[in-house]
Amino acid sequence: MALSKHIKMPNASEEKAMKSLTARKITRGLTSLIIGLPLVFTHFASAQTYVPAQFGNTLNYIEQTITMPELTADQPVVAVYCQADVDANGITSNAVCFEKEGFDSLRDQTTEAVNGRQFTPAQVDNKKVPVRMQFRVIYAKLDGQPPIMLLPNLGYMQSKYGHDYTDPQERLDQPQWYELYKRNDWAEGLPFFSREENMTRVLAMIDENGKVISARRLEAQKTNKRDVVEVEKVVKKSSFIPGFSRGKAERMQYVAVLHYRAE
Repeated sequence: MALSKHIKMPNASEEKAMKSLTARKITRGLTSLIIGLPLVFTHFASAQTYVPAQFGNTLNYIEQTITMPELTADQPVVAVYCQADVDANGITSNAVCFEKEGFDSLRDQTTEAVNGRQFTPAQVDNKKVPVRMQFRVIYAKLDGQPPIMLLPNLGYMQSKYGHDYTDPQERLDQPQWYELYKRNDWAEGLPFFSREENMTRVLAMIDENGKVISARRLEAQKTNKRDVVEVEKVVKKSSFIPGFSRGKAERMQYVAVLHYRAE
C-alpha cells in the first residue's frame, strides 16, 4: 500500500481498503483464511528460523467479553488498532489501542480484553522471544461475516497481501527503538497512534530476515524535527521477526510512531 509523507493513521488508503472490505462483505474464502486452520509461520535464513507471535485463544475471549457497538448500514465496520508487548511466555502487557471514529468505550474494552491475555509467543530458532505486536480488531455487522475478527497487522500492506498477513514484530530482547529514543532528556513523544494531530512517523522497511534495510521520515512537525532524526537513527538499530504472508517471510513496511499530548 502506497504511503505518503502526509499519511494519517488510519490513512486514506486504509479507509478506502476498509470501505472496499465492507462493499465486498469479505468473501467466504477470506473468512476461511482468518478463522480456519492456522498457517505455519517458519522462515529459514542464516541458520535461523522465525515464527511470529499469534493470538492464541484471544478471539474467543473477546467474543465473550466485548459489548458489540451499535453498527448501522452507514457504519457497518469499526476497526480498533492495537499494540501490545508479548513476552516469552506469550503473556501480553502494555497494550494500547486507537480508534478514530469516536467509539471510545469499544476502544477501552478492547484494550482491557487484549491486555494480560495468553498469546502464542514468537520464536527464533525454536527459542521463545518477547516481541511488540501490532494488530487490528475488526467489529462488523455484515451478512456472512463474523462479527469480530483479529488481524495480525495494521493494514498498510493489505492491497498487496490481503487482510490476514502478519506485520513485522519488533524483538524486545534486542535494542528497541522507543526505549532508545526515550534516553534523550528532551524526548516527550509517546508511542503508537492518537487522535492528536501532532505526530512523528518514520517508515522502515524490514527484510525477510528481520533486518531494517531503510528508514525515512513520513511526517514530523517543525518542532519535532529533532525527534524524527533520532527515530530514524534508532529504528535502524532495532531487530524484528519478519513479516509473513501465507506462512512465508516477506519484505514489509513498519511504521514507528510518536504522538504528543495537546498543550
